[in-house]
Order: sequence, then structure tokens, then C-alpha cells
Amino acid sequence: MAYRLHIHKTLLRKNILSRREEQMNKMIAGALFVGALSLTAACAQAPQEAIDAANQALEAARTAEAPDYAPEQWQTAQDALNSAMTEIQAQNEKFALFRSYSEASQLLENATQAANTAGTEAASAREAAKVRAETLLQEAETALAAAKAALETAPKGKGTEADLLAMTQEIETMTGSLASARESFDAGKYLAAEASAQSVKDQANAIATDIAQARSKKPVT
Repeated sequence: MAYRLHIHKTLLRKNILSRREEQMNKMIAGALFVGALSLTAACAQAPQEAIDAANQALEAARTAEAPDYAPEQWQTAQDALNSAMTEIQAQNEKFALFRSYSEASQLLENATQAANTAGTEAASAREAAKVRAETLLQEAETALAAAKAALETAPKGKGTEADLLAMTQEIETMTGSLASARESFDAGKYLAAEASAQSVKDQANAIATDIAQARSKKPVT
């Protein structure tokens, strides 16, 4: 009888220990599951730092006038950022466990790199435009002075009054355009200055050429 009681107590003790162990295992498994969920949720957050970095890079490129001086790289950066934000929005609409921002992170990195490149290229292109604009301004001034001098010695006679008046008005317009080009240059708007100076130069050369041709056709008296 004592032996059976001993066996019963032993089995009861083992059963209790087994239940405690089972409960402990369940608690550990639950804790691990909660931890895994927390880790997954943490990893399923939008890459805000990368978003901020990309936006800052694009703003710096904008300040460097990349839209004007490095338009291709600027557009590449903008496209990458827009694609990244579209991908982030798509992931945000998913259940947290199924979100993945790896593609968005790569797009944001591409946007940042393209924006940095755009800023560097813009700085170089802006300096080159400044040199070109300054050269063209000098050439336009020379061409305009030559056109004015040619107009003063242009053949005059019957039937030339209208042409000479038109040329005089053109030169007056070009003089104003050249002044505006100089103002653009002084304001750092080198592309605008370059375009205006080129236009004045071409028009002034055309007037000088027309007058030279008219002079060559004038009958010798």
C-alpha cells in the first residue's frame, strides 16, 4: 500500500511539473511571438531618414539651379523621389506584417545620388554659362557698334528711306535688348544673358551685312 501511494505521489508530481513546463514553454513562445511582431513592425516603418535626405538633396540641387543647368539629372532625381513616395504609399496601405520598404529605400538612395550629381553638374555648367555669356556680351556690343557705324554710311537715296528707318528702329531695339542682357548677367541669370546677347549679335551682323550688300550694288557715279 505504501509503495502504491509513493508511486501515485511520484506520478502526480511529474504531472504537475509537466504542466508547469508546458505553461512555461507557452509563455516563452508567446513572448518570442510578441517580440517577433514588434521587430517586424519596427522594420515595417517608412524610411523617414532616407526621405528627408532625398528631399534635402533635391532642395540643395534646386538652390544650385539644377533645373536650368543640369535638367536631365534633376529630372532623374525628381522621378526617383516620386517613384519612391508612390511605393511608400503602396506599402503603407498593406498590413504591417506584409510591408517592405526595401524598394522604396533604393529609390530614395537613387534620388539622393541623382540630386547630388545634379547640384555638382549645375555648379560647373553655371560657371561655363557665365563665361559664354560674358564673351557674347562683348561680341554683341562690337557687332552693334559696327551696325550703327554701317548705318551712318549706308547708301541714301530714293526708295531707301523706309529701309533705313526700319534698320534704325531695329538698332534702337537691340540697344535696349543688350542693356537687358547685361542686367541679366549682373543678376546671375547667365543663360538669359547668353540668349539675349546671341540674338543681338546675330541681328546686328545681319544689318551690317545688308548695308554692305546695298553699298556694293550702288551704281558708281
